[in-house]
Amino acid sequence: MSKSLLHSKRAQAYALLLINTILWGFSAPIIKKALDYVTVNQFLFGRYLLASLIFLPIYFLTRKKSPSITTNNYKLLIPLALLGTPLTLIPLYEGIKLTTSLEAAILAATTPILVIIGGQLFLREKISANEKIGIFVALLGTLVLTLEPVFSNGFSLTFSVLGNLLIIASNLIWAAFLLIVKKVKADPGQISLVSYLVAIPVFLILLLLESPISNLQSQISNSYALFGILYMAIFGSVIAFWAYAKGQALIEASEASVFTYLQPLFTFPLAYFWLGESISQLGLFACLLIATGVYFSEYRGTSRGRTS
Repeated sequence: MSKSLLHSKRAQAYALLLINTILWGFSAPIIKKALDYVTVNQFLFGRYLLASLIFLPIYFLTRKKSPSITTNNYKLLIPLALLGTPLTLIPLYEGIKLTTSLEAAILAATTPILVIIGGQLFLREKISANEKIGIFVALLGTLVLTLEPVFSNGFSLTFSVLGNLLIIASNLIWAAFLLIVKKVKADPGQISLVSYLVAIPVFLILLLLESPISNLQSQISNSYALFGILYMAIFGSVIAFWAYAKGQALIEASEASVFTYLQPLFTFPLAYFWLGESISQLGLFACLLIATGVYFSEYRGTSRGRTS
């Protein structure tokens, strides 16, 4: 492959991943604002119902390019869909509701560190000395950021700590999902299809259990709630996911994961100017630790890359 073609593919990948980074970077403040007016299950049901109306026609129009789904595939894909959608998103959204959107974005961006650890433990992937140092420092920063509300509020437990812990729980579930997908080499298009088909009834059942359906329309009609659902359905689900999948296919997965760490850069302006959020000096120190750890964990030198 010529150098010009390689540069072109890399530039295209960077552009797509940057689009994904911006759209997902904006998502935490938008979700948090919307959750002031609707419950997590109402938000997620509305998001996936609308996103499915966009995604499913596209999928079936292009399904000739994807292998058909067999009964055996469903036995694998349904548990994966449950793991990667409701079980990941419910604690994430509940966490965003309880903590600041900025801390939520920073904590969520550390998921690749968990994937590196899981890859070593379960897939026998090698971890270099630099990566081990980086992982330790990044995890230390994550711990400090998680417990930052305790120190900022006179060593008393707050809802922010619970929110941070829920986001870490979501990260662990999502990392497990990614590792299983990598292990079994499941088709991304099939996973997306089954995830939509599974998510809608699951969130509908949870929605009906928490409140009568008659209350849904009046709550979702709030402008902030409606905007949040529309944004996450169109930009957060369809466009951002498409950009990530296309961009990741053009470059190494380890290189693409670096863009995940950039999402808080786009979260901060929206969180600060729109929601009035800020971060303490201890929180900034934690961010510095995480950034330092990320640098070491992602730096591989010129001699080798991560084995897969």
